[in-house]
Amino acid sequence: MSMIIQNKQEYYSAMAEIEGYLQKGFSTLTPSEDERLDELSKAVEGWELKEYPMPFQPEFSDILRHIMSFKQLSQSQLSENLSISKSLLSEVLKGKRQPNLEIVIRLHKNFGIDANLLLDSIGLRA
Repeated sequence: MSMIIQNKQEYYSAMAEIEGYLQKGFSTLTPSEDERLDELSKAVEGWELKEYPMPFQPEFSDILRHIMSFKQLSQSQLSENLSISKSLLSEVLKGKRQPNLEIVIRLHKNFGIDANLLLDSIGLRA
């Protein structure tokens, strides 16, 4: 039977348990711990897809808007977080400019957004 996360408390608890397994290291996990990690990962993924949906094949600007909404960041705060000018962020959000690879990398590192998703959104992945 699959584990289903019902609320944020269960989500945070599952994330903490996952973190413990990650700190232990994959090569040192027992078979039952490995199975539990897989179960937790699937449950967390299900919760995140339900609670924090990302548009299917989003544009880069959609990803930025999603982050601003989810993290409750202003455009100014996001530009600071990405170490770019407000005007550059504005142009990227409006689709007038493509982000450079540095922006993509910062977005990946600062917010944990899947690199493949980011590269797909700007057409850099085949």
